[in-house]
Amino acid sequence: MASVRHRGVRGWFRQGIRSFGLAVRRAVMLEDSPERIARGCAAGMFCAYLPMLGQTFAGMVLAWCIRGNALAAIPWSWITNPFTTLAIWYGCYRLGAALLPGHETVTWEGLQAIIDRLQGMAMVDGLLHGAEVLGGVFLPMLLGSVLIGLVTALPTWWLVRRAVVAVQARRAARAAHWRTRLAPGSGDATV
Repeated sequence: MASVRHRGVRGWFRQGIRSFGLAVRRAVMLEDSPERIARGCAAGMFCAYLPMLGQTFAGMVLAWCIRGNALAAIPWSWITNPFTTLAIWYGCYRLGAALLPGHETVTWEGLQAIIDRLQGMAMVDGLLHGAEVLGGVFLPMLLGSVLIGLVTALPTWWLVRRAVVAVQARRAARAAHWRTRLAPGSGDATV
């Protein structure tokens, strides 16, 4: 019976990774300039670590503000989900607490209780009162998440831009190939 449960978890994890990969692929294959797509992906990656509810919306707004593609920002916020939020936010909190002098650190269990309370709130309440719920851990968590967001957003921008340029070049080469092949009088076209 335990092996069935283990197989189910493994299948669920693989499905989640596959879904995320497909979403990122769709973002890279958007019809827009490589710079706008890369900016949108970087905005989504930056906002993925923020200690708030609605990182997807925040990523889309940030992408729009920096003239990036808002749709490209969407899948990156899925890095933090109900299963990964605690570990990511705790790491961001510990980084921020290490950088702020004299800050008393909260234990893993203490942060888990705070985040459980935050995740139990309605979306509107979480947006309006999330900082109050996080209380004394908010500032170090925000500092750590901004630093982690910057450190991950910059390589994301660079890698996505390169990927989009390659995808668009390959797409243009295929289109040119088929245009020459199907052009009238090319000899290769079949009727």
